[in-house]
Amino acid sequence: MLWKHSNSIASNSRAFPIKDSDVESPERIESKVKFLHLTNHDLEMIRRLQPLLQEVTPVITDQHYRMLGEFPELLSIIDQNTTIERLSGSFRRYLQSLATGELTEDYIAGREKIGVIHSKIGLAPEWYMGSYLRVYEHLVPAIVSAYAKRPAELSDALLALLKVITLDSQIVLESYQADNDFKVIDRLGNVLELVMQIDKIKHVLDRLGRTTDEAGNVSTAAEQLSLSVQKVAQSSAEVAENALSAMEQADRGKEIIASSLTGFLAMAEEFYETKAKIAQLQKSIDKVSQVVEMIRSIADQTNLLALNASIEAARAGEQGRGFAVVAGEVRKLAEQTKSSVQTITATIQNVQSDANLVGQTAERMTGQIDERVAHTREAIQLFNLIVESIKEVSRSTEHIAAIAEEQSAATSDITRRVSSVQENMELIAANVSTAGQNVYDIGVAVNELHKLSISQTSSLRDKHYLRIVKTDHLLWKWWLYNFMLGYHQIEENELVNHHQCRLGTWYDAAKENGSLGSLETFRKLEEPHRQFHELVRSIFFHVKEGRHQEAQAAFSRLEEVSEAVIRCLDELADSL
Repeated sequence: MLWKHSNSIASNSRAFPIKDSDVESPERIESKVKFLHLTNHDLEMIRRLQPLLQEVTPVITDQHYRMLGEFPELLSIIDQNTTIERLSGSFRRYLQSLATGELTEDYIAGREKIGVIHSKIGLAPEWYMGSYLRVYEHLVPAIVSAYAKRPAELSDALLALLKVITLDSQIVLESYQADNDFKVIDRLGNVLELVMQIDKIKHVLDRLGRTTDEAGNVSTAAEQLSLSVQKVAQSSAEVAENALSAMEQADRGKEIIASSLTGFLAMAEEFYETKAKIAQLQKSIDKVSQVVEMIRSIADQTNLLALNASIEAARAGEQGRGFAVVAGEVRKLAEQTKSSVQTITATIQNVQSDANLVGQTAERMTGQIDERVAHTREAIQLFNLIVESIKEVSRSTEHIAAIAEEQSAATSDITRRVSSVQENMELIAANVSTAGQNVYDIGVAVNELHKLSISQTSSLRDKHYLRIVKTDHLLWKWWLYNFMLGYHQIEENELVNHHQCRLGTWYDAAKENGSLGSLETFRKLEEPHRQFHELVRSIFFHVKEGRHQEAQAAFSRLEEVSEAVIRCLDELADSL
């Protein structure tokens, strides 16, 4: 029975052979149209279904969204992205567009948009494919009813509907899959770019290198400082000892000078007493002079009296002769007394003159001694201050010596710590270098996944391609960066120009695209892209020849040019 039924189907298949497609369609769906054997007759049959489709569209739409309400996960997707009302309107327009029978770019773009939207909101293909059953549930019975008496047309109508819906689903699913694949590519690109962004190993290593060098310089300086401080400490200790010795000598000197100055003051006091005695002597001499003057006066009077007595004795004659002799002797004695008084007076005058000279000299010396005594008292005070200052210096030098010893210990500790820091910096640099290698290895692994995802994606729109070439461009810069670090190897034959890289091949092909080629941003892209590849080549040879400073300077310029390329790519992506 089953064998007979199978033979019947085969017989009918031979009676109604599938016709080749005679439809003119856009190149990108031409193979699909041909594979489905979609013909102009099929499109004509679809256009005839337009009245039936308009009739069942409201019923299909209502039942479709009632069914969606029974699935919380679908309602959650709708609530997060749109509303039932908006979706219902879009769904009705889509159903009515099935009967247009036109395979144009707008038709393709509309179906692709459905796939992109479903991908963006996370609606799985099974839900979208299930929605076609609503069409079959209502439109197929309507077609069967309308063409019940015309089986050949019924068959053509049903077959045309199946072909068109199959083509629709192919375009939508291909767009969905392409967008979904691009999400993977985009996410891998984001991860790869994130790895590139966090990989600042060269910057860190350069800083660590400079810091290590500085730490070495500081260590050397600290060692020199430690030696200097030790010398200062040693010198300070010697100065402290010398200051202590000077203080002891100053104390002894103070005692000697104080004793000498005290003796001088005592001598001055004795001189003042001598001056007073000289003054008393002058007074005594004056008194003696007065007594001598009185004796001279008495002698003069005695002489006068003796003369008078002699005269009277002469008058008395013989009787007065004895009296005359006495008077003569008295006069001789008076003369002798007067002569002695004159001698004494002359002597006293000499003594008085000498005493006056001595008094004057003593007076002058008194003034000088007074001045010297004042200076001596000041000298004693000043020397006391000097001794106190020496003691203060001694105490200060002892304190300085103690501080210098502490500083010597501190600088020695600093030297040890700086040496430890230098060792740690070298260890950190080694760890950072290892981390850089690990980051590079991760980037390489992610890039392999990225390339695999791209190779497995059959359909990419310009916007998708721009995203891929952006990552490729950033990768070139990253490979070069890791080449400078020594993690990545680049051979000279890998240095492609701005026409040979993925961005360059896309750009040259896109020049033929009128919508892209006319954009100013598109035209602005070529020059920085050319400069980028020239700088890549220049940096490559700088590194190869050991000119690392020149390589770093060129890489800074490369980053500026790369930013210009990325800006152009982002602006182009926004315009699509």
